[in-house]
Amino acid sequence: MKIVSWPPTDKEKTIPLGKKIPDGIMKTMHFWAYDEILGQALIVCDDDVSFRLTDPVDLLNLERVDLEALAQSQIRSTEKYEDIAKGWTVAVTGVLHISKKGFLLGGDCWNLKVYAKRVTNSSGLIF
Repeated sequence: MKIVSWPPTDKEKTIPLGKKIPDGIMKTMHFWAYDEILGQALIVCDDDVSFRLTDPVDLLNLERVDLEALAQSQIRSTEKYEDIAKGWTVAVTGVLHISKKGFLLGGDCWNLKVYAKRVTNSSGLIF
């Protein structure tokens, strides 16, 4: 058996964090689209304000009124990436359902905000 080792990289490991989406901002939303170059959802609002969602998990940070605005608006995409864009709308529907009905966690019914607070406190994750 031969052991091969590589020298450590000179590059820093960075985790890109999107900017916080203010509550109720979707009232001013013009449209949302799937950016096939970056693989993200782009939300364009008034005053040239735009937000990017890097992962469907980011939808957990939105308030119910914002989720309802996204659910009522069709996501734009090119024909080639239409199926991937529809995955975002399915995720919006799922998170909206969770925020309205709650979900089961360990036999108890929790709502989204209680769960997010519990996860934040126990493991340091920030929702």
